[in-house]
Amino acid sequence: MKTVASIHAPEKHPPSVIKAVYQARDLMTADISFHLALKSLARQAGTNEYTLKKGFKAIFKSSVYQYLLRIRMERALKLITETKYKETSIAEQCGYETLSGFVTSFHKYYGQKPGDIRKNAQ
Repeated sequence: MKTVASIHAPEKHPPSVIKAVYQARDLMTADISFHLALKSLARQAGTNEYTLKKGFKAIFKSSVYQYLLRIRMERALKLITETKYKETSIAEQCGYETLSGFVTSFHKYYGQKPGDIRKNAQ
């Protein structure tokens, strides 16, 4: 019979999985303009897609894609408020192929368009 403590205890992961998850995170954050292919990322981190997704969610409480989106949006916000880079340049630096894709993602994430935030920051 499971105890309450064991039901709510976080899953234990072998050190190899923990290492792979942190390595994947480091690869993602090293270059956020990188277009993420989960299979490739998992392979580079020395694991498979399933193990990476499950381990990442357990360790970071976020999916791989949600984590990457958060990092990209935080970087974009910093660039918008602290630099004079054009939005197209910021979009490229944050891994977006098109300005419209970037603006849509940014607006969905922050509830405001990048240009509006830039105006308010000045």
